[in-house]
Amino acid sequence: MKSIGIFRRKSFCLLLAIAIALISGQAAAQSLPAEVIRYADMVLHNGKIITVDANFSIAQAIAVRDGKILRVGRDAEILSLAGPNTRRINLQGRALIPGLIDTHSHLHEYGLDRYAAQMNPNLLEIKIEGRTEEEMLERLAQAAKTKKPGEWLITRIRPRSVADGFVIHRTRLDLDKAAPNNPTMVHVTDTKAMANSKALEQLLKRYDPKVLELPKNDQGEYTGRIGAGVSLIFYEEIIPKPKPEDLAPIYLKELELWGAAGITTWSSSLGSEAISAFHYMDQKGEMPIRLAYTNEAGYRDNIFGESFVSRFGNLIGHGTDRFWLIGISSGSTDSSYPGVCTTLSPNPKIKAREDCRLTIDNVRGRAAYAAVKTGLRITGTHSAGDKATDVLMDIIEKASAEAGLSLEQIRAKNHAIDHCTMNPRPDQIERAKKLNIMWSCAPKYLLRAENVMRDYDEATAHRWVVPVQSILDAGGRAVWQQDDADLGIKPFFGISTLITRKDENGRIWGARNAVDRKTALMMATRWASEYVLRQNLLGSLEAGKWADMVILDKDFLTVSNEEIGKITSLMTIVGGKVIYDGLKQ
Repeated sequence: MKSIGIFRRKSFCLLLAIAIALISGQAAAQSLPAEVIRYADMVLHNGKIITVDANFSIAQAIAVRDGKILRVGRDAEILSLAGPNTRRINLQGRALIPGLIDTHSHLHEYGLDRYAAQMNPNLLEIKIEGRTEEEMLERLAQAAKTKKPGEWLITRIRPRSVADGFVIHRTRLDLDKAAPNNPTMVHVTDTKAMANSKALEQLLKRYDPKVLELPKNDQGEYTGRIGAGVSLIFYEEIIPKPKPEDLAPIYLKELELWGAAGITTWSSSLGSEAISAFHYMDQKGEMPIRLAYTNEAGYRDNIFGESFVSRFGNLIGHGTDRFWLIGISSGSTDSSYPGVCTTLSPNPKIKAREDCRLTIDNVRGRAAYAAVKTGLRITGTHSAGDKATDVLMDIIEKASAEAGLSLEQIRAKNHAIDHCTMNPRPDQIERAKKLNIMWSCAPKYLLRAENVMRDYDEATAHRWVVPVQSILDAGGRAVWQQDDADLGIKPFFGISTLITRKDENGRIWGARNAVDRKTALMMATRWASEYVLRQNLLGSLEAGKWADMVILDKDFLTVSNEEIGKITSLMTIVGGKVIYDGLKQ
């Protein structure tokens, strides 16, 4: 009996020890690091991880969980975080970089150009070309016959040599004869247009003609010519907008193309229809890559733009992981080359073509002034020439001063000026550094530097076209943009152009402004994350940041400068999900 009692006591002690151990184990588990509690969703190993962190560190492997980077390190360390359901990708020595951030491109517009004719031609303006004004009117009449009575007819006429004369010599009455049954808009540019009588009727139902200041002839009749502010009213308020569900499939195809090329975040200025369509896609979980957008709806060229931005409210930075607001744009301060607005004094013929769209007291300028004064951030604004850039910087500085902002408060806004076509000058670099203005530079403008040399002089072409290293040497900030028109969906070609400074004929422009490859990569990743206001989540491969990354077919750090432009993406990952797989692992 005694032995039975001893056995029972021993059994009880054993059970008690087991219970204590279980309780202690549960408590310990709760205090363990997260990576021990659950395995990684994905591990990429046996590669060259170019982190683009503060030290530009190189690692072997990276672990991803819940859309974010769990850890970066050596193979053995990272593979220990993999479980039975973890996706393992053997990089086989390949280079892996952070996802590229394009700070200025227009993917929604490229998508319409590329796909709308096949997928939904009703979304497009009708393009009309004519050798004479009479021929343009004939083709306008033909286009009108394809529309139902009362249906809008939106056209764009070419070439400019004839189109410019068309809106000077013709009136709404000419359009009425060509399209008697349809409200009609004829565009030369977004800001130079003409409306027929039926279109004007719809406008005047909404607005007092005294407010609109519509041009009249000597007899006091409306000519139908439309300026910038009224043109935007037509587009934003009167002409029926495409439905988000009609635009979304087209936008999706374009975003997928750019994602496959290694772009994981892009930025653009958007009007209301694009904002609505991307919001629709975001809500449905259909955004393959991230979009940091600038709002220009109701602001650019709007005669009521000053009131709009004053009432807008500061929503800068607001949005979701795939779609967020980063600023307000005045659209453009001047035209693209050759219509740049500069301080240079070339021959009168070249000076006459300058298109200085922004002044401190015109429609665009007053709205930009109000935006800055209200505390909003300026981004996504096209500024090609140095004179136009002077005006934009004047607006930023003067409006901030009137608002009573201190220098530190101005610097905290992180304003940006886009393109670097023929700017900034050295004094503008210093001014921007003081105000903490960021330059978003497009290497594509180097491809047309020969035009600058021809129209101005060789020194200007070498010194002022995309002067990135000059900006950096002076302590300024510069980031990369692709701005697709000339380079196509080849981001690494654009990045390589910052390094080689070569045009399509192999000529080097402004060799002293060439950057090294590490700098070029930081412009497209780490530094670009500041432009899109997500520097704590994007731009480098570090624990806690979004798992946006690209596997390359060549090592960005070791191939020749010429080979950089030929690099392609073998796999693109956004938020830990593979959106393009050329490896098929």
